[in-house]
Amino acid sequence: MSEENYVSSFWRSHNFRLEPWGNDYEPPIQISEELPLSESDVNPTVETDNWDCFEPTQPRSLPNRLIFIDGRRRLDATLVGRNGNTIVYGVFGTIAVGAVVVDRTIPKASYLEEPKIDVCRVVGFGGEQEAIETPIPCFLGSKELIYEPFNKKLGNTPEVRRVIVQNAMLDAEKQIVGKLDVKDADTLVIRDGPLGYESPISTLGYIKTMHKQFLPEKYAALLWKLLPGQRTPIFEIKDRFQYSWYLKSGDYQHSPQQFGYHDLHGIVRLELSSKIDIEIVKEIANQTCYLIPNYASHPSRDPRAPQNLAPVSALEHELGRRMGDAILIKRRLQCFLASFGGNK
Repeated sequence: MSEENYVSSFWRSHNFRLEPWGNDYEPPIQISEELPLSESDVNPTVETDNWDCFEPTQPRSLPNRLIFIDGRRRLDATLVGRNGNTIVYGVFGTIAVGAVVVDRTIPKASYLEEPKIDVCRVVGFGGEQEAIETPIPCFLGSKELIYEPFNKKLGNTPEVRRVIVQNAMLDAEKQIVGKLDVKDADTLVIRDGPLGYESPISTLGYIKTMHKQFLPEKYAALLWKLLPGQRTPIFEIKDRFQYSWYLKSGDYQHSPQQFGYHDLHGIVRLELSSKIDIEIVKEIANQTCYLIPNYASHPSRDPRAPQNLAPVSALEHELGRRMGDAILIKRRLQCFLASFGGNK
């Protein structure tokens, strides 16, 4: 076999395909080599035991009001200190959270007025080191930057700095969800990211990055066959008390095969509290087959298309603008730390 034929055969037989998300983002599939959950951990038959020929029913109606919630985080400056002769890792970080409300009857999208977009800054350390509120002076009449302490007991490793900022953002998102008080059946709240254990039962979790393989292999095979707007049956994640399903976002004009992408491109996972009646969960799951592809971002505008939703992309842009200039803020932090001089 010639070298040219060998190379061609290799790529065809191994079926490697492009991951279209840019290198600036985490790839949407990050499943480790750990075993998938077993049927004792996940109940894949809460809706049906027929995963081979599953066809969801048409939803009776679609909600006219959608609220998308998301947050952004940034490590402004990473820190290394000492407690005696022990290295301590820390971070100054900025987070911003907010919501976009979409009125499908107009249609119109706008930032939610209450609760408003919130920007806050946090400082935290790993191990047992407590952080304190830290004002950072700003010159030329600018407001000083106030970094609030984030004191939760976490491991003392370099990774703790990212964990601190991530947890602070998730806490802020949870506060926004708690303030909504949505009881209207014509409104659906979609939180960009996993729900966690204490989210209100009316909130839909939208996970665009696959970190874990929840389905046993014989059920996971369906993921590779889904077309845009199709979903898997609902399954129950027992230890999280959540119902979940996978859905293929995007549209037929931008199929993965057309661009040379892998067949899992466009797959997202959605979740709801298992406290909700299963018939209501089925109706919402069927609604997402229409709603999620309808708000999928376009590859010409968003490098994370179609998983990243267009309203969320717009919200992320606004949150980033309100967080302030990263280079200028880091320079102020450097000046602040340099003002203390060296250790004596």
